[in-house]
Amino acid sequence: MIGKLPAAVLLPLLSLTIPAFAQDDVTTQHAASSYAGGYITGPASNPLSFLNGPAYRTFGSTAPYDFPDLAPASLLNRQLPKWISFGWEERFRYEGYHNSGFKWNNDDSYLLVRSRLLMTLRPSAWFKVSAQVQDARPFMQKPPWGPPNLNAWDLKLAYAEFGDPERQWISVRVGRQLINYNNTIIADSEWRGQGRSYDAVVTNLHYERYRLGVFAASAVVPLAQGISHHQKGNNVYGAYGGIDHLIPNSSIEPFVLWRVQPSVAIETTAGVKIGRQDEKAYGIRFKGAIRGLDYTAQWIGEHGHDGPNGIAAWGTTLGAGYRVDRLWAKPRVFWQYDDASGDKNPTDGTHGTFDTMYPTAHDRFGITDQFGWQNIIAQRVGLTIEPRHRWTVTGQYLDFRLASPTDALYNASGVAIVRDATGKSGTHIGHEADVYTWYELNRHVNVGVGLGHIFGGQFLEKTTKGPNYNYPYFSVNFKDNGKSR
Repeated sequence: MIGKLPAAVLLPLLSLTIPAFAQDDVTTQHAASSYAGGYITGPASNPLSFLNGPAYRTFGSTAPYDFPDLAPASLLNRQLPKWISFGWEERFRYEGYHNSGFKWNNDDSYLLVRSRLLMTLRPSAWFKVSAQVQDARPFMQKPPWGPPNLNAWDLKLAYAEFGDPERQWISVRVGRQLINYNNTIIADSEWRGQGRSYDAVVTNLHYERYRLGVFAASAVVPLAQGISHHQKGNNVYGAYGGIDHLIPNSSIEPFVLWRVQPSVAIETTAGVKIGRQDEKAYGIRFKGAIRGLDYTAQWIGEHGHDGPNGIAAWGTTLGAGYRVDRLWAKPRVFWQYDDASGDKNPTDGTHGTFDTMYPTAHDRFGITDQFGWQNIIAQRVGLTIEPRHRWTVTGQYLDFRLASPTDALYNASGVAIVRDATGKSGTHIGHEADVYTWYELNRHVNVGVGLGHIFGGQFLEKTTKGPNYNYPYFSVNFKDNGKSR
């Protein structure tokens, strides 16, 4: 990988005549499905992303907070020289599950604690070095213990950045970092215990309303303890662009991704079980807002090879939300439709299952996080109210079906849960009903409570004997990025 990384730097430098700009410290938080970094389905997906950030990303509120700030890192930084600063994060989440894997009496409940400490050195306006240590641990959880819940004393971030992405037209970031252009396919998955980091070189350019990011990266494979590393040869390269305000209050985001892996499972018609992956994904996302309406539409096509097998897969998503500010509690209704292809024939030598790559998975298909964007057709409707500023309550209902009855049902990590290769178990996976609430105490602390329940449909009843699944959680998040004023 290292020998190929400089391409991520050289390509933009060879095309400076093209107006562009891309991922930066602001837009890394703007990968959500709604315009300007909001959420078609409310704030459940990544509650840390709106701490320290503009309130409009989630609630559209400029009202003051109910409690004073708690910002020890920011207070410390005011006493230090400008060239050094610190940041601090804590997350406490109590969660449980009943009938995990859709197996009767497979239950557990536990506490997850995650701490992060960030140090940044900025000797000049155009250069900085950042490092972040992470410690994530489960308590009271049944063994075995390991990632994503256990990730003790790891190096979450370690990068050098040349140029200021929020002020200058070009910047280059080298090292372990976050990449969060698109929450459906290339993002950081913060809900998980360890989150996701990438060992990468990223070049970002911006000019007026145009943006472009070019990167070469390897996702870090977390260890239970110690400094994690990426898998050699498991790389993703990409160019993610955007044009803002081509239509007022909207953005168009074309992108190309190239993923290679040294070993993936393939169809056995060739007499072998694994092969090298060479996959290209081409996509475009359009999202915007007009008055109380926000909307998004995306299509992704995938081609290439898994060993001797060709790849022919696709995924699409549509969503819309409408908020009525003049009514009490500012009700907001939302709808989302997702469709991702499955493999219709497991012996035809063509891989038809959509590859979701590196998404932010939480709440994409409900807060239980049991299903992924592969071989699935899902619809979601819901309602969010704001009984008080900075406090939202959301209820939603989802319906899941297999795109292909002969392909598997996949979880959020892309692992097959269950399969009926005959297709005789039908396509209806089931329904999910969720309710959750988030309250921002101040700019640095929020709390959330949620409960999700899956009702098994015909497919789960026939393949797993159909036990329902329950997932409750309670979470407290603290984030002080060290920049409070």
